[in-house]
Amino acid sequence: MSKHMHSYPRYAKIIHLGMAVLGVMAYLSSELAEDGASSWGYLIHAYLGLSLAFFMLLRISIGLTPFQPLSFKGWSPFTRGQLLFVMQDFRSLLSLKIPERKRHEGLSGMTQAFGLILFTWMSVTGAGLFFINDDGDFFEFIEEIHELGESLIPLYLLLHIGAVIMHSFSGQPVWKKMFTLR
Repeated sequence: MSKHMHSYPRYAKIIHLGMAVLGVMAYLSSELAEDGASSWGYLIHAYLGLSLAFFMLLRISIGLTPFQPLSFKGWSPFTRGQLLFVMQDFRSLLSLKIPERKRHEGLSGMTQAFGLILFTWMSVTGAGLFFINDDGDFFEFIEEIHELGESLIPLYLLLHIGAVIMHSFSGQPVWKKMFTLR
């Protein structure tokens, strides 16, 4: 078992579950929105996305506090040291070893940062599309960058879920940190 096995408080698990479920449901419902703002599909997608935006706002707000498990304090995903950890983690994976890091370090920290940035991006641009609801150039620009973010979601899900599966196969079921109520 990992020497850095830690758990999360119940509020963090609820936030994670909200982001995961609403994020995936919003992504899967995106094709329903193609018929425009007057369709049921658009409203389903929009309200799932706005609900995700609420959870993202909650997650970002808690990240700006000193409350440890979700705090951004001391978490700098783009520093030289962090990038060095990421490279070391890639080398570990190439030698078929699962890297062991503290919370928010190395490849796992970079993946978590990528997910937070991506889903915040999708929430902000999606809310912009919902509230602007215009056919002007600015609306078109927001729509394009929203769709660009949409194309990155499968990559993120592959990285995040793939890492959880790899940890489980190696005897380190990290999913239990988020999906047990103890």
